[in-house]
Amino acid sequence: YDQQNVTILEIMGRNAGWLTGAAALAKGEDCEGPDMLFLPEVTFDVDSFMKKVEELHKKKASVVVAVSEGVKLADGRYVCELTDGIEFVDAFGHKQLTGTARFLAEKINREVGCKTRAIEFNSLQRCASHIVSRVDITEAFQVGGAAVKEAFEGETGKMVILKRVSDDPYVCVTDIYDVHKVANVEKKVPREWINEAGDYVTEEFVNYIRPLIQAELTPIMTDGLPRHLYYTDVEKKQG
Repeated sequence: YDQQNVTILEIMGRNAGWLTGAAALAKGEDCEGPDMLFLPEVTFDVDSFMKKVEELHKKKASVVVAVSEGVKLADGRYVCELTDGIEFVDAFGHKQLTGTARFLAEKINREVGCKTRAIEFNSLQRCASHIVSRVDITEAFQVGGAAVKEAFEGETGKMVILKRVSDDPYVCVTDIYDVHKVANVEKKVPREWINEAGDYVTEEFVNYIRPLIQAELTPIMTDGLPRHLYYTDVEKKQG
């Protein structure tokens, strides 16, 4: 029985690969982490990808690859457009992206002949509050508090932003910015934070994002399930 397999993880990110690159954080003493990472900032070449997967497949039993849902071909098409999926667009005219991992996994299965898995995190990434970092929660409170303060002082049409003022120790403060200059604008991963081959991130990238996942916040559990707090819960506690 051949245990060899290739797993393709599809991670959110239309044109910016911060989340996909963050998969590199899984690498540690007890985990090899992903073998390759493909971000939308770098043009995706299907043939080159297949060769790399085939080479890895010869060397190890289990290959794990993380790809952004928004990886694009040289002609500008999203890889997911190579599937026969139905297209949907949002209010900005952005195509709904899905099927990248499925397309690549099926292609590997056909051409390399090994067992494959396609995993789309999608909604799971949006609702995994049980593993949220304390840094993330703290900054969420900071942003909320700053928004209330600015609104109380009469500011409007503005967005609260986070500004990193120090890497070591990690320090981040809030500021406000014209929302019209922020809406539909992306902050992409710098090209120099992606390796030359375009299939992994650099140490500089990892050092930049590692502070964001520090410390844990234990979820409140009820009958073995996480307790979700609502505004009414806060009201009750305040009498």
